[in-house]
Amino acid sequence: MNETKLDVLFLVPRNVQDFTVSTVPDGIEPPAKARFMMAYLERRGIGQAIIDANLTEDTPEKIAAEVVAADPLFVMMPVYGYNPSASTQTMVSARKFAQAIKNLAPRMPIMMSGTHPAAIPVKTLQDEPIDSVCVGEGPITVYEMIQALRAGGREQDIRKVRSLWHWVGGEEDNAYIVRNAPAPLLDLNEEPAIDGWKYMDPKKYVAHHWHAFYQGMDQRMPYANPYSREGCPFHCGFCNIQAPYRDGEQYLREQGHLKEGVNSFRSLRPELFVEEVAYLVETYGVKMFKIPDEMFMLGDHWKQIFRMIAARYGDQLNFWSYARVDTFRPEDMEIYRAGGGRWAALGIEAANSQVRSGQDKKFNDSFIYKQVEAMHAAGIEGALNYIFGLQGDTMESMQETFRMACELNGTYGNFYCAQALPGANSLYGDAKRAGFPLPERRGGPGWMGHAQYSYESEPGYLGDALTPAQVLEFRDKAHVAYYRRPEYRAKILGDPKLGQVAMDNIDAWMEVMEKLPRKLLGHPKP
Repeated sequence: MNETKLDVLFLVPRNVQDFTVSTVPDGIEPPAKARFMMAYLERRGIGQAIIDANLTEDTPEKIAAEVVAADPLFVMMPVYGYNPSASTQTMVSARKFAQAIKNLAPRMPIMMSGTHPAAIPVKTLQDEPIDSVCVGEGPITVYEMIQALRAGGREQDIRKVRSLWHWVGGEEDNAYIVRNAPAPLLDLNEEPAIDGWKYMDPKKYVAHHWHAFYQGMDQRMPYANPYSREGCPFHCGFCNIQAPYRDGEQYLREQGHLKEGVNSFRSLRPELFVEEVAYLVETYGVKMFKIPDEMFMLGDHWKQIFRMIAARYGDQLNFWSYARVDTFRPEDMEIYRAGGGRWAALGIEAANSQVRSGQDKKFNDSFIYKQVEAMHAAGIEGALNYIFGLQGDTMESMQETFRMACELNGTYGNFYCAQALPGANSLYGDAKRAGFPLPERRGGPGWMGHAQYSYESEPGYLGDALTPAQVLEFRDKAHVAYYRRPEYRAKILGDPKLGQVAMDNIDAWMEVMEKLPRKLLGHPKP
């Protein structure tokens, strides 16, 4: 065998581009899950390369030609989005790239990983032009697939690859799907992701417009997104982020190391995380950081990290991270701010306590107001997240949520429609059992229907008080109304970090948002 043979080529599909945002282009994040896998493989001497389709305007056909010319043993497609639940909408792009490769090289093996494929591996294999699905976190599965293909790629070799679902049987009429044994979850401290930065340059990536206080592109690059934790101990009904860890959790339960119904939750030692931050600052000049952990602010872990960052860099950097309202305590907020923690993305979800408590969030309204007020007083901006159309929502409760959003007046207000995403803790299963017409139904819009800003977007509302069209219309109007409010504009124009440049960029963004075409609302297709 040729010793220079490329073992695996990672192809990152495009995060769905649902619309054009004039002067405020979307952020582009480094592919963090690919980086984790590539770091593991780098330490084992694997020949690998990556093509991130988000960094080019090349067509799937042109990129497929590059893939085939590289002639890897197989192609790995990590299907993730730029927020923890956005894997499903990225499937639209993933299919195009996989099909383009198969058109040129039908025998080129293609594996997909990600939240969506891990949640529904059988349907993914049946619907997509691919050969296998990694239902685990990835590194072990990819490494073992390389070993299997190096050994000849026979059926008995492939069956040894852990956390893999795959086709066997050759001819289409006789083919069937096999599930292999689960792979264990990795110890993040023994297998850190830092070595994967060798394959991706933060100078090519762009922070989200609000993260840079709605300033110009020169303030948004370079950009990096190191992980400090994997998984989440909570069980919000709309969330599907735990799907790639389920196979590893099964392994842990078989070994007696994890109780039934308990989520895995792993942390990188704080000093290793800060070492990665320092590497990114000193090697690439990164100042803009996203910490993409689904549950960063829990316990002392994050406080240790930010004390170390403050000691080393003071207030020079710009971090944002996800937080729960009830785990980000006012007495600890100065620790975060002192180390450059400028934004906290809080999942408030709904104003109605009954609607909110169904998402494993049982704090009351007054607690939310006190927490956000304390955060703003500490100099930390709120990226405040709300969801319309959760189970139990009515027109009145959605209006309550919008009223709360306006009163909290976060610098970034992020409004979603509830989506019954594959793998969501309870929402997807409830929708299936209720016979709800999900976007993937026969004749439906497919996975694009789960994309928040797509023409085909269809909320996953399961109640009787509203229609999905009403939820979508309410969300779209609320989004624009929030940013057009005099109270919001006064806040932006009165803040020296924001000012007129920020207001102009926000206005350009809203001009697009108020014309957003929606099929469900009877708009013509653009």
